[in-house]
Amino acid sequence: MYIPTFAYDDNGKDIEWVWNVQPLDKIFWKTWKPKLNNVKIIGLTDKKECARLQKEIWESVIESEHPKKEKLTGMYKQRGYK
Repeated sequence: MYIPTFAYDDNGKDIEWVWNVQPLDKIFWKTWKPKLNNVKIIGLTDKKECARLQKEIWESVIESEHPKKEKLTGMYKQRGYK
């Protein structure tokens, strides 16, 4: 099966990464939320640098694909008016 490879721009340097998930069909589900360990960096050997990039990539994906819901405030917070 085809494994898509993604690129991340880290201060002008392209970093290749893939989703580390089994089965691979999960990454195409709309309800799937990736975990931090699902991001796999390709070609880096430095563990600290790899962990930093892994966290940055994961946070950007979560922020763009699964934003936090805004809670209603004021009169819109109440469900029923009495």
